[in-house]
Amino acid sequence: MALKNGVLILVAHADDTEFLAGGTVAKFACEGHEIVEVIATDNSRGSFDLSPEEIIPMSQAEARASAKILGKKDVVFLDYSDGFLGDVRSTELREKFMRLIRLYRPKIVMTLDPFAPFEPHPDHRAVAFAATEAAGFAHMPLFHPEHLKDGLKPHLVSETYFFAKDTSLCNKFVDIGPFIDKKIEALCAHDCQMKLTIDDLRMALQAAGIRDEVVNMLDRNNYRPVIDMYAKIYAKEIGQKAGCEFAEAFRYEQAGGPVAALARSL
Repeated sequence: MALKNGVLILVAHADDTEFLAGGTVAKFACEGHEIVEVIATDNSRGSFDLSPEEIIPMSQAEARASAKILGKKDVVFLDYSDGFLGDVRSTELREKFMRLIRLYRPKIVMTLDPFAPFEPHPDHRAVAFAATEAAGFAHMPLFHPEHLKDGLKPHLVSETYFFAKDTSLCNKFVDIGPFIDKKIEALCAHDCQMKLTIDDLRMALQAAGIRDEVVNMLDRNNYRPVIDMYAKIYAKEIGQKAGCEFAEAFRYEQAGGPVAALARSL
């Protein structure tokens, strides 16, 4: 089950990856990396108009469609209740992530950053800490030795890409110029989530006292222009720091850290 030059993505919700790292994932796929994404929650509360029974299968189907656009090999759903991942024991989620790391044996793990400031979403915080610990301990045999009974040996993750919502913390930029359109296409494959994004934005603008004629320019049934504009503005801001047109930002860690860097210079 080991991935070839593998990338394992550990996130909370179906569209987390596409918003924060869709261009980089498309680039990795183009370079020959095999990519699996793990989505921890069932997205059951990500709508203003759909019931949980409607949104769960819809969200999963859209996640698979988006994955195909970016070149992911597979998507794994853990189906925890959306919005309540903070109530799950951190060691339980960590064990699930560690099991998947030992199963897929990725070179790279991509996930949310546990040290991102002012992160309001409990699901994001829960995934960030559990994923970071799982990636950090998966090579140590005394963490969940029961995995050995299932043929899952310890595995050392070489590189970790933490999504950088706050670019002041990032130390790695990825030029996504050739992949910006694919990122946007993958985002728009998450139809129910993009409608949620527009609905939420309309409410925020109304609460901020923006005129109705301006708010009404946002059409949930024609979200592509807004998503296109938002994605390009955000990627262009990062690109200005990276010295390219469009970029994504990460806090990047490599196994061995400064010792490995010193060893390479010898």
